[in-house]
Amino acid sequence: MSDEDDRGPRPLSDSLRRLAARVVRVDLVGFAGVEAVWGSVTAAVASGAVPLRLSDGALTVVVATGAHATRARRDAAAMLAQLGELLDRAPTTLQVTVRPG
Repeated sequence: MSDEDDRGPRPLSDSLRRLAARVVRVDLVGFAGVEAVWGSVTAAVASGAVPLRLSDGALTVVVATGAHATRARRDAAAMLAQLGELLDRAPTTLQVTVRPG
């Protein structure tokens, strides 16, 4: 047991602070904007990238294979530039995740 376990009950606020620090903050409004214009992001077509989430300005996209991930990473700047032309608050970075379909 750690010292923390031996000190007895903790205030709920301590536990909530720790939990909140681990939660990924997702920008649902910004993500909805990305989804609305994604069909116009021609740089995403070759890689088959699909938006997954937007958090703290970082757009995460999902692709089917490692080859698609390589292409998406190569085209990331173009994707971000196109989103910048289409959205008032565009993502600033792009992260690629592989999830085989």
